[in-house]
Amino acid sequence: MAFLQRMRCRPVLTSAHSVMLHRHHLSHRMNSSCTGPLFPYGKTDFASIRERNQFFVDNSRFIKELEQQAESNILLRPPRFGKSLFANMLARYYDVNTTQEQFERWFGGLDIFEHAKSAEGLKSARQYHVLKLNFSIDVVPAHGQDRMTWIAGNLRAHIYANLTRFASKYGLSADIREANFAYSLEKVTEAIHSRGGRLYVIVDEYDRFANKLMLDADLGAYESIVAGKSGQALSSPIRSFFETLKMLAEDGTFRSYTTGIAPIALADASGANHMWSLTHEPDFADVCGFKRADVETALAHVDLRPHDVKFALNLMEKYYDGYRFDGSTEPLYNPTLCLFFLDKLVEDPSYFLEELQEPDIMDVMTDDNVNVSENVVGLVQRAPGGCEAVLAARSGEPLDTRLSGTYRLRQFLSPAEGESSSTDASQAATMMYHHGLLTYSATRKLVVPNLIAKHRLLHQACSVRIPLRAVEEAVLHPTERRWRRLIEDIFVLGNSVATLCDNNCNEAALQSALCSAIGQLTRGIGNASHESELKVKVKVLENENENENKKTSEDGYADILVQTGGSGVLLELKRLRPQQIEFKSKRINIRRDKEVRFVAEKISEELGGMSEEELCEVKLRYVSKSGMRTVGDVLDSACKQAAKYAALKESHRLDRLHGFGVVSVATRIIVRDAELNV
Repeated sequence: MAFLQRMRCRPVLTSAHSVMLHRHHLSHRMNSSCTGPLFPYGKTDFASIRERNQFFVDNSRFIKELEQQAESNILLRPPRFGKSLFANMLARYYDVNTTQEQFERWFGGLDIFEHAKSAEGLKSARQYHVLKLNFSIDVVPAHGQDRMTWIAGNLRAHIYANLTRFASKYGLSADIREANFAYSLEKVTEAIHSRGGRLYVIVDEYDRFANKLMLDADLGAYESIVAGKSGQALSSPIRSFFETLKMLAEDGTFRSYTTGIAPIALADASGANHMWSLTHEPDFADVCGFKRADVETALAHVDLRPHDVKFALNLMEKYYDGYRFDGSTEPLYNPTLCLFFLDKLVEDPSYFLEELQEPDIMDVMTDDNVNVSENVVGLVQRAPGGCEAVLAARSGEPLDTRLSGTYRLRQFLSPAEGESSSTDASQAATMMYHHGLLTYSATRKLVVPNLIAKHRLLHQACSVRIPLRAVEEAVLHPTERRWRRLIEDIFVLGNSVATLCDNNCNEAALQSALCSAIGQLTRGIGNASHESELKVKVKVLENENENENKKTSEDGYADILVQTGGSGVLLELKRLRPQQIEFKSKRINIRRDKEVRFVAEKISEELGGMSEEELCEVKLRYVSKSGMRTVGDVLDSACKQAAKYAALKESHRLDRLHGFGVVSVATRIIVRDAELNV
């Protein structure tokens, strides 16, 4: 395996790079005057990126394409796929307050620049009052406040604040009222018209908070804030907002552009049926995302040896590539993940360890900020046909189903009587497609695009059909046998045995899958029974406080806490992937057997007949930094940590807290009582 060469903190580009570079649809202004990081990871401010001469993939030609569409348009793409940067570029392009000097600095050399100077382009470039909104508002209410009231208030406050800044920016005199944003929008538009101006409304992440409500299974709040009541335009804030945009669209001087992830909230809001969807338009297939040529150009600006460039490109292809949309001529890379990788590559030479093994690469290639909500798969599994769709996707099989058109949340969860099972599978697959877990293959089948998406499916998915009573019994009367049986049932009945044999499934993925499965049992997800009188609380303790998610083991945190009433159980989970185990059988070749199911069969044959004592004597292929050489060493470590954490029951306000060490040895699960083991 080739390893990445150590690099300087910032590349000093040669004179050959000091000129404007054009490559296919690229335009980069990257030279020694670049200020700040070369790769603008996590940045969506178009003007700042251009001012600082940072890496930028030129997709400005789509501005001209957009002008040939309807007055109101919407584009849906998976999370963190470059939608916000494009929306920000549109705002700068159309803003009447953008000066000629700024326009030349920001758009000079880009594909759209010449068009902007033409007679046709001069009619729109720098000709609009641009109102930019972002609906990624907070949905967690302050203590004691009603969630629906809180969210509606946050949305009104956000629109009011932006309208107030908007009026101040353009010197408009308008009656803006926080309690009535529909009225305020109308008054602002009138003020613009009075001076002969035009309005362009850009709504970024229109469904961000709606998705949070939907994925939190808070359907009451979702119905109230998003859907409202049929035939009553003012019955929900979102419906009211889009109804107002629809009314404004009747004026020929108005334009709007909206971005989001999925169409479901738009369908429920109803008021947005005036917008033209660019999502499946072939001409807009490549509006977001990086092509291979873009990635190659980016790597050319990093100080790497040729074989290291090849190695890095191969990694990015396996983990970030593979997305296809209607009309795509080649697979696309997730742009935010690419910038995450490139930024680390430049800034931190030690990011890639020289002894890094293949399974561990997943840990350093994954950006937690670009993570699909852990409840996406849970929501899909609630829908008819959802478990089957998730299982098929997780197994690597192409899904031979079409994407659904417009559908509503209630229709997704409870299809009308008489609808076919193919409709169920189609809607489940469509939800996964919009969230980036599925994409088109070259043959138009739906497939998992790359290893990151596969990892997230493994991380989240575990469909189970186990009585909730089994969880309560395991907590109130904890024994090794009960917990081993429960965990084995979760993975065996959840059709996840192959997951345990997948080298891409790391410890964090297994921990999350287990926690998600137990959590789903308590919410009735995946056809599990739900007994409302039982209150089972599940926590992934390391993520309990987002600001302290880097706590070490000394802080007293285990992997999973399951509690009901005053009793709780701590699980300290360790994961040994097949590639970490020294198998006796020469028939098991992890690298040669690419199909997970073949590996699972062979591993099950060798490990299945072993007693726990024999299993603990199995050697590890590599000695860990802490000196662990066998499965038993790993189990002892887990038990010691669990015992220490369990002693801190008061911090969790529990009367009783029992600890277990849990080790996943490929397909086998070992559960050991921490108190008896120490």
